[in-house]
Amino acid sequence: MTGPDIIFFWVARMIMAGGEFMKDVPFRNVYFTGIVRDKLGRKMSKTLGNSPDPLVLIEKYGADSVRLGMLLCASAGNDILYDESQVEQGRNFCGKIWNSWRLVNGWRVEKCGQPESSRVAVKWFDNLLSRTIATVEDNYRKFRINDALMAIYKLFWDDYCSTYLELVKPAYGEGVDRYTFEATVGFFEKLLKLIHPVMPFITEELWQSMAERRPGETIMYERTPVAGPCDDAFLAAFEQARQIVAGVRAVRAQKQIAPKEPLKLHLEGDVLPELLPVIAKAANISAFVEEASGASVGFIVGTVKCSVPLEGLVDAGQEKAKLEAELEHQRKFLAGVRAKLGNANFVAHAPQAVVDNERKKESDALARIEALESSLKNL
Repeated sequence: MTGPDIIFFWVARMIMAGGEFMKDVPFRNVYFTGIVRDKLGRKMSKTLGNSPDPLVLIEKYGADSVRLGMLLCASAGNDILYDESQVEQGRNFCGKIWNSWRLVNGWRVEKCGQPESSRVAVKWFDNLLSRTIATVEDNYRKFRINDALMAIYKLFWDDYCSTYLELVKPAYGEGVDRYTFEATVGFFEKLLKLIHPVMPFITEELWQSMAERRPGETIMYERTPVAGPCDDAFLAAFEQARQIVAGVRAVRAQKQIAPKEPLKLHLEGDVLPELLPVIAKAANISAFVEEASGASVGFIVGTVKCSVPLEGLVDAGQEKAKLEAELEHQRKFLAGVRAKLGNANFVAHAPQAVVDNERKKESDALARIEALESSLKNL
């Protein structure tokens, strides 16, 4: 008998025994775990000697790191391809959590007004936290532990540490307003409670250090955070703002402009005005201009055309040559796409999804060409 046959045999026996002796089925959900395999895809066994010693791993990386690393790669119903780098990822995540609290705990709270960028950041993360909690609860109900953990991991690392803290972090030598500080600490505590079932040791240590606790008080008895209302439209608008910030940073990297150098930005399209302070702080924008005159670099985020004026920051001649080369490349690409769409046999017989994808390529190429032509015109 194969492995699945054996499992089915014993499950059937338990169901029949439950019906005969208890007049009820013994369980209503069956959770299948995969086989742990090494990097070569071989099943781990004592004979092959390819099984790591968990005590050695715990001694080297810590129990929380080992548990997180194993669960991140253990998707429901699939085999686990073990690699020690996954445990290293867990250790790095522990360091990220610890250092984020050190950063927040080191802020000086002052009696000052809340910056608009911080207010919007708090609103955004509160909505995102609620949506993630709902997603995590749904994954737990479906026994998709790996998906639930990955959602928390991304929320903690990508959203809280990499985006939120950068937006609310006070300037060097300055303090933070009390409302932003209390909201940030509250978010951190909720994140600890979310990740605690997987990482009980570091979360307990940090939770105890956040405030004076009563004897015997532990994070284990704390209630899991509950999802509140979520504004999906606002979250979508904020994600658009994050992509605009990423575009400006890409321009800086491409043109070798220092992050501390303030830039101007021209936006053409629907951008939520409430998010402009967030874009300004995250991308170091000194002003939003009505028109991108002179040398500039353009990019598109969804339906929003963005232009970064570069007058005085780059060589106009070199910039023109680069734009012309890119424009020529895009025109050739567009011609190839249109040749394919102009083929009646292709349009008639290709799957609709493939045809739609080609049409999207055409519209995207047209938008890029328009942005490049506008940049060249400004030059």
